[in-house]
Amino acid sequence: MSQLVGYAPFMSEEIFENQEQKAKDLAIASLAVSVSCIFMSAGLLSFIGAIMGHIALGKLKAIGNTSHTGFAMAGIIVGYISTALFFVIMIGIFAFIALDSSIWY
Repeated sequence: MSQLVGYAPFMSEEIFENQEQKAKDLAIASLAVSVSCIFMSAGLLSFIGAIMGHIALGKLKAIGNTSHTGFAMAGIIVGYISTALFFVIMIGIFAFIALDSSIWY
């Protein structure tokens, strides 16, 4: 029984470090997904990276680590801006098609 007591702090520290590393990895992945979705889907699916960035930012704040919050924030910003630009461009294209009267002859 005394051996378990000696290992308990080590195990909790290992679990904490594992959670910290997962949060850091998720922050980096959010930026990578946001940028890659710009090229793969013209920005339509970049909101996935933004969602991952929100999750990573929450985990990093819960742990108290601020080293990778920039990656998470960049993933959020790039994801939302590219998704918004996609919809603005698509609305513009549809409006141009709808307003062009020569197509309907």
